[in-house]
Amino acid sequence: MPARALPASAARAIIAAAAIGALAVGLLAGCGATEQDAAREQAIAAAAPESAVFPLSAQPEAEIVEDVPISAFGAGDGVTVDVCRPADGSTGRLSSDEARPAVLAVHGGSWARGDKSHPTWRTICQWLASSGFVGVSVNYRLAPAHPYPAAADDVTAAIAWAQDASVAAEHGIDPESIALLGGSAGGNLVSLVGLRSVASDRIEAVDAVVTLSAPLDLTVGSAANPVFEPSMLDYLACADRADCAAAIEASPQFAIVRGGPDFLVVHGTEEELIPVGQATPFALALREAGIRVELALIESSAHSVGLLDDALAERIAVFLHDRLQPATALALEPPGTQEPAP
Repeated sequence: MPARALPASAARAIIAAAAIGALAVGLLAGCGATEQDAAREQAIAAAAPESAVFPLSAQPEAEIVEDVPISAFGAGDGVTVDVCRPADGSTGRLSSDEARPAVLAVHGGSWARGDKSHPTWRTICQWLASSGFVGVSVNYRLAPAHPYPAAADDVTAAIAWAQDASVAAEHGIDPESIALLGGSAGGNLVSLVGLRSVASDRIEAVDAVVTLSAPLDLTVGSAANPVFEPSMLDYLACADRADCAAAIEASPQFAIVRGGPDFLVVHGTEEELIPVGQATPFALALREAGIRVELALIESSAHSVGLLDDALAERIAVFLHDRLQPATALALEPPGTQEPAP
């Protein structure tokens, strides 16, 4: 692991301690509302951005437009995004007026907390800008006050916003080149919405999706840590996953369709909060549906953005650049040179 990351054993101990602590609270005899709330809070905290050891290097400054409202595109009241574009260090102005592909980044936090303005996600937004994209960091309504499908609707609205011609012109976005990136619960959301974009009547299909430690199957029988169970039930607004129609509806595993966007599925092999058994069946099902997928299994116990070191960031950037060619670049290519569809 890179120098800035904790050793695997130490990182594993942190996650295990959070898991054991939350589970112990939840299993107390006569577990009342207070104990249940404490267990939920600990599980959510274990999956939140601030709990991760974040190994990505500091990024160059970007021009950042904060708190851009997207409610007019179908998001909940007050839901906003931040927009990051590369800046010229000497002037603070945009380095180029050309339209760039956009990558929408969606935070984690067990669907119950987290924010686009957290330093971790701000760094990711800046990294996307420095990598040649328009970075768009997305907020969404949080559970349990806003259970499924509120968060998925807000991510869909963010895509509709980015694909709008006037918005794209204002922020230098190529509306025909859109990708999604999400960690943990955010990875669940971008996977679900990305797959559904193929047949959506609200948005055009996105080009690519990157997931980090995503819970991809929320149904009974899937690989799951019991510590994460209360957070899933809060998000699904169900008392039990065994009797929960939303568990299927909210699972990307059951949203796979032919013609879906390309995927890069990233997961730690020693992950404890969201087991790697979530990633492998999903990648196999994508491949069986004819969707191009890369499965990046990393020997680490780190969760979500805790995996995002410089080496992984470079792999993600290469993946995205391969899938997101600006319309201007495609127009300059001689006929017949584009990569054939799978």
